[in-house]
Amino acid sequence: MTIQDEILIAITVYRENRGGGYQGMQSVANVIQNRATLHGASPYTVCTIHAQFSSSSMPGPESYLWPKETDPQWQTALSIAADAASGTLADITGGAVSYYAPAGMTGGKAPYWAASMQKTVEIANQIFFR
Repeated sequence: MTIQDEILIAITVYRENRGGGYQGMQSVANVIQNRATLHGASPYTVCTIHAQFSSSSMPGPESYLWPKETDPQWQTALSIAADAASGTLADITGGAVSYYAPAGMTGGKAPYWAASMQKTVEIANQIFFR
């Protein structure tokens, strides 16, 4: 894993679920790792594929958010990314490759793809699927 992979993991987990604490951010890192493994791609590639992680691959309020070096949530994101890079980050998602936050869905409906996938777990207000 390159330093670019590690930094993109940290930025993505920070932007996607910094409000979910350690487990919320860890679960996003797990999805990044699971997708990278599934597709034989780098975490950098996984994070920047258009519309996959909107905070890193599409314009929007989160994509313009840059953490302050002293932000405790950013420090947590960096720690999670370092564990991912070293291969020591446990997968708490049950092999999930997708997730969504019900609170962010228009009309409270699940995304179209959820019906064709198996739900694995709910962590920090997000539902995970494989």
